[in-house]
Amino acid sequence: MKSRHCQLLLVCACLLWWATTVRAQVAVHGKITGVITDAAGAAVPGATVMVEGPTLMGKREARTLENGAYLFEALPPGAYDLTVSMRGFKTALHKGIVVSAGFTATVNFALEIGELETTVTVSDASPVVDVKGVSNATSFDLSLLQEIPSGRDPWSTVAQAPGATLTTYDVGGSESYQQASMSIHGSRSGQHVYAVNGLNMNWPGGSGGFTAFYFDHDSLGEFQVVSDHAPAEVGVGGTYMNNVIRSGGNRIHGGAAGYYTTRALNSDNIPGDLRNRGILVGLPINMLRDMTVNAGGPFIKDRFWWFGSYRRYDINESVLSVRRRTGGNVADINHQTDTTLRLDYALTPKNKLDFNWLYNSQNRFFRRTGAFEFVDDQAAARQIEPAYILTGQWVTFLTPKLSIDSRVGYMRLLFPLSYQPTVKPTDLSIADVTLSTLTGAAQNNFLNPAQHWQVASTASYFAGASKSGTHNFRAGFEWGTYRNGNWFDANGAINVFFNNNAPLRVDLLNVPVRAKSIAHQSAIFFQDAWTLGRVTINAGLRYDRFVSFNPEQRSPAGIYFPERSFQRTADLITWNDVSPRLGAAIDLFGKGRGVLRGSFSRFYLVEGTRLAEAVNPNNLGGESRVWTDPNGDRIPQPGEFGAVTGRFGGIVSRIDPDLQHPYSDQVGVSYEQQIYRDLRVGAQYFYRTHKQLISRRNMAVPRDQYTPVQTTNPLTNQPLTIFNQSAATVGRADFLFTNIEELDDNAYHGVEFTAVKRMSARWQLLAGLTIQRNKGLFDRGLGDDFNNPNLDINRANNYLDLDATYVAKLVGAYEFPYGITASLNYRHFTGQPALPTNVFRNSPTTPLNQNAVTVALLPRGELRFDSVDQVDLRFGKIFKYGESLRIEPLVDIFNLGNGNAVTGMVTAFGPAYQRPSRILNPRLVRFGLKINF
Repeated sequence: MKSRHCQLLLVCACLLWWATTVRAQVAVHGKITGVITDAAGAAVPGATVMVEGPTLMGKREARTLENGAYLFEALPPGAYDLTVSMRGFKTALHKGIVVSAGFTATVNFALEIGELETTVTVSDASPVVDVKGVSNATSFDLSLLQEIPSGRDPWSTVAQAPGATLTTYDVGGSESYQQASMSIHGSRSGQHVYAVNGLNMNWPGGSGGFTAFYFDHDSLGEFQVVSDHAPAEVGVGGTYMNNVIRSGGNRIHGGAAGYYTTRALNSDNIPGDLRNRGILVGLPINMLRDMTVNAGGPFIKDRFWWFGSYRRYDINESVLSVRRRTGGNVADINHQTDTTLRLDYALTPKNKLDFNWLYNSQNRFFRRTGAFEFVDDQAAARQIEPAYILTGQWVTFLTPKLSIDSRVGYMRLLFPLSYQPTVKPTDLSIADVTLSTLTGAAQNNFLNPAQHWQVASTASYFAGASKSGTHNFRAGFEWGTYRNGNWFDANGAINVFFNNNAPLRVDLLNVPVRAKSIAHQSAIFFQDAWTLGRVTINAGLRYDRFVSFNPEQRSPAGIYFPERSFQRTADLITWNDVSPRLGAAIDLFGKGRGVLRGSFSRFYLVEGTRLAEAVNPNNLGGESRVWTDPNGDRIPQPGEFGAVTGRFGGIVSRIDPDLQHPYSDQVGVSYEQQIYRDLRVGAQYFYRTHKQLISRRNMAVPRDQYTPVQTTNPLTNQPLTIFNQSAATVGRADFLFTNIEELDDNAYHGVEFTAVKRMSARWQLLAGLTIQRNKGLFDRGLGDDFNNPNLDINRANNYLDLDATYVAKLVGAYEFPYGITASLNYRHFTGQPALPTNVFRNSPTTPLNQNAVTVALLPRGELRFDSVDQVDLRFGKIFKYGESLRIEPLVDIFNLGNGNAVTGMVTAFGPAYQRPSRILNPRLVRFGLKINF
């Protein structure tokens, strides 16, 4: 007894020490819990409960508590058999209990009096409703990952989750070479975590919500999407994507797969009206080839397992709306390779280690990003990007009631957006802000070296008594450090801008730039799942700390700016935040088949190094000048530059010392019911609002330095008031990043209906219908200026982020007799909101000292892109050889209806207004072959 008390004190001491530097992790494992009673319903304490399964190294045992309760934690996703034995009772056996990441399976037993040697097999189906938790998660098991036609990447998988909307629409892998931003149930874009076995391995730059890594789809055993009402151990309130890497096992297993399509297997979905609007190519995919191989097994049975995989992915597409000067369409050529290795080792029956190494080379030879829709080959960036991730995990069971799960990870990235090899030193970047074109060269030659360290640990303790119920206490931490570099060069240290072919301005840049920024994130949390009868109270508290600064650094002298050296800054941001989580789950009928849930959650928004970068005086910056091109050669010379109209970059930016961390509050109510075997349906309501959002005010130009000018809205032909800046303040800049109180005006409301069934009895299903609205005051992120009244025009009552009124998903698969398989992937999205704008230039009728202003002509959402309906089908035939070899040729048909919804277009008013830049890719046939053993 003293020994156990000493162990508990030691663990508490470690947790207190860890609490000085910590943040938290999400469950990569599942749980099985329940209560053992006799036939009369009385608790049976001291019963032996044993769990075993193919994904578990060996067997694990537990003893029931005083109230008959038991708990198995840290169970890898898979199927398990549970055996209960007690002297004086027959042995009870429940087979095939399916556990997924983050899922708690409740399995109760009523023991029969009899001989211990007599075994009674329980016939109840595996539980499919989690009656203990309140979080909203969608788990894509190996069957859903492998059997549903998709682009075979995280984003096309998230697109299948109920309620999720994305910035891109994938057709058979057409978007697999770039990541999409996502929103789910009102979350802001960029609020994402890409976890590897439950450990945050995000890219450190920007908002901290994106990935540097492109995962091998076939290396995943499960892909878990946690989206709402997450427990205190989860920091993000948006889309948490948990990539669970497959492990070995006690038998050799593996597979290979190949997918291929070519131009001849595309349809043409470009009717005459779209051709007249500028869409020039109806067959965008010239070639797609996706090859993968994987295998796993034991070095030592129940002791040492291995798994490895390799993927090569090549795709060549034509860009729909951009032609070369020679007449042919420009191409988007991409190549990816992935290598994955996982090792699992059981030091002892109570101590398990695993190690993961993931390497990715993402090569996109003509990357078109930024504000311009039509970018020619030479102005596209060249992305040759290597990245790797290393993670390790140690799970130890100190006592039957106390366990610790510890993880460590490291991510390293070199992310270039380089000039094309054809770009000469004399080639300048030339953009037209109205025609949305970019020619000559990319706007800069860029390299992003980045590193991310992450350490996490969680302790779990299970306790219970007859009168007080059971408690599953969890406490833990996660600590991360982000290092992000921004290296910029630009030909001539200049960017050139036109407005509808008329010279507009030039930006003089402070290149070369060699900037560095650092952030530290840490958190501690405590939570308890307190079950009393049919009710489980999930209460948690989370403390987050975020610190960001710029280290000592320098950049060489350039054409327009001298050499720069800067000492380490003081901490630019120090946030200390406490967020509560409170929820209740009620097993209404006490049979584990229906649950009523309600919860309140506060989430602080994910943050990276973007704020430190925004005020880093060594980062990219410069000044904008009027340019009139008096000699008409379309090439700016220093003598042609006029007055300074603006300054930008960290040299003219600062952070409000009272800046507060943005957060979201979410309230939800739901009911979920198992209606037949493992089919469950649900209905839920979501409310979310965001507060303390951050943007800029130019403190050098107060609002009283603007005077109204009357003009006409060219889109509506109605009178429009814009604002002229006082001549004395033109070019002044003192940008303050601060919380914008006006942005508290936002609210999301959503109702969702779902149906989910695991693969059994030859079929599976994942379906959802979401009806929603996300409205409020519009903001342009960190590039806004809330002191500029021109940017307030049509700002109120906007549809926000990726708002889509109706989102419907239907995903399913069926195995017919004779090994014939069919599967469906259907998605519907209401078209996303667009923001029409116009550039007003200085003229006698609209005098503007600031040369030009860009104004919203309508509130965002009055104009929308087309709604998208996409049906994808798969047909296959399984050939079985021996006990384990399966060969399955496949035919995938994407965009069955050959829809051509416009999903991107020019929103600047002018000759190219509403010219499509992106449409849904046409019908595509892809052939595949899978081999598994």
